[in-house]
Amino acid sequence: MKRIGKIFIVAASLLLAACTSNEESKAKELVSDFYRMHQSARPSGALTLNELITFRHFLSVPLFNLLKDVSVAEEARAAQSAAAPLPPLLEGDIFTANPGGASTFRVVQCDMQKRESECSVELIYSDAKLKAPAKWVDKVLLTRDARGWIIDNIQYAGGQAPMRNGNLQDTLLKLLKRDAAPLQ
Repeated sequence: MKRIGKIFIVAASLLLAACTSNEESKAKELVSDFYRMHQSARPSGALTLNELITFRHFLSVPLFNLLKDVSVAEEARAAQSAAAPLPPLLEGDIFTANPGGASTFRVVQCDMQKRESECSVELIYSDAKLKAPAKWVDKVLLTRDARGWIIDNIQYAGGQAPMRNGNLQDTLLKLLKRDAAPLQ
């Protein structure tokens, strides 16, 4: 009887480990697909309607709504200042800590929880003007909805200018609360 109990415990442990590994694979796949799409779209500034549609299936509803609201605010700002154009509300790549974006990415690891996960993504930006490529790690915060894993926020690596600090959702909220100088 003890042997059957031990076998059951081992089998349950293996099954749990396989489920966790499968969930981590799904999370890594989502983040990798997002950054591949990011590299092909190369968004800069507030997202256009086509970019919003392109990224929609990767994003949580709250994050998508914030991105949409910033895009609408940017369009309204541009329409109101047609005679004397104002600088954009948002400049550069909003999905990475570096406003210049990233040339390459690598999903380093994902820390899995039942309803939320955090994936560390190593990003590299190289440019002929730079002596050495810029390298940093942003954290992509995932949550689950009916679609499975989705991106809910991005925690920026921070650091010296021009690197962004904080996170994507807070950055978007600040932009919506103020209509002043562009964020770089």
